Amino acid sequence: MSGGSPRLLRTLNERAAMELLIEHGPSTRAELEELTGLSKASVAEVLRRLETAGLVHKNGSKPSPAGPPAQLWAIQGTASLVVGVDVTPQAIDVAVADLAGHVLGEANVRTPKKYDAVAVLSDAVATACAAAQVTTDDIDQVVIGMPGVVDPHTGQLTSVLQVPSWSGFHVLNSVQEALGIDHVRIENDVNLVALEELAQGAATGIDTFALLWIGEGVGAGLVLRGQLWRGATGRSGELSSVIVPDPVSRARVYDEQGGPLDGVLDPRALLRLAHAHDLNARTPVDAVRTGFAEPERYSGFLDDLVARIAVALINVVGMLDPELVVLGGPIGQTGGDALCDLLAQRLGGTLLARTPIVTSAVQGNPVRAGALEFGLSFTRDRILSAGTAGR
Repeated sequence: MSGGSPRLLRTLNERAAMELLIEHGPSTRAELEELTGLSKASVAEVLRRLETAGLVHKNGSKPSPAGPPAQLWAIQGTASLVVGVDVTPQAIDVAVADLAGHVLGEANVRTPKKYDAVAVLSDAVATACAAAQVTTDDIDQVVIGMPGVVDPHTGQLTSVLQVPSWSGFHVLNSVQEALGIDHVRIENDVNLVALEELAQGAATGIDTFALLWIGEGVGAGLVLRGQLWRGATGRSGELSSVIVPDPVSRARVYDEQGGPLDGVLDPRALLRLAHAHDLNARTPVDAVRTGFAEPERYSGFLDDLVARIAVALINVVGMLDPELVVLGGPIGQTGGDALCDLLAQRLGGTLLARTPIVTSAVQGNPVRAGALEFGLSFTRDRILSAGTAGR
């Protein structure tokens, strides 16, 4: 078998070193030698090339048991910058992160029901860049998450009901032109949360899992064999239109014919359910928090809440048979382990009981975090594939 070209081998060695610095953080040359299996001279040459190209830098030192402190090397974060965006019916939340994944600047802009989507997004990105002390010219990748359907072949937003200001125009091209950035990606918000769970959350190390999201609406993110599954048209996980019964004891939405799942798990339906059980709350999250704080008093509300969520779980687990279900969104995270336990009890008499149910472990804004994670995967791959020869 013939060996690779010198340029290819050089790029592969550089990629190995950079991937380890991204994964492990600042490392000494000796540590990189051990992890890569390369010789001392080879690692020294790789670091020299990467430093010259502005991809790594010296980052302090580490005490050595035998001899002087060892030089630490780290990824040069400013070598590439990524913007992650979460678009909701109420706001646009933006963050700028460097190549190492450190958030450098943020912006959160409240939005009315109808607004100039591209103009408001551009201003929010500019504000986040200013906070990071960079400009939009420095950004290499933008990922926008929103509650809509994205065509997996074209990357175009094909359906967006919750944020109507983003419909009726060519979103991808308009954003690219307004920001002056070629690398822009739009993704379903729940899909981005699933990717963040895969990378950082409760599903880390799990090959196949489903994320059930209950917030402004209901949806699922599906990961099969370590890869996000979007479906043929991008509609995978769009549970809102699945026809289900309404198994509650009070505030029933549907008769025996059933109706769309979104109608029994959207905020208005959950708030009506709480009020029907004499649980006065301003929001569904407040109702769930109060219900679990006083479970004996509000057992009826909790039983009905669990019954509705179980209907959604049956559809997800029955079709996918995942290794794990992650319960996310404001309702899932507020209910926490107690909600997962009640759901497990509810499904205890069925074959679906074998599937573990856990609460999302992603902190902060999971959509924005997933957008940054997704964006970093693109820009890192471009840099790692090109190596110093491509700079």
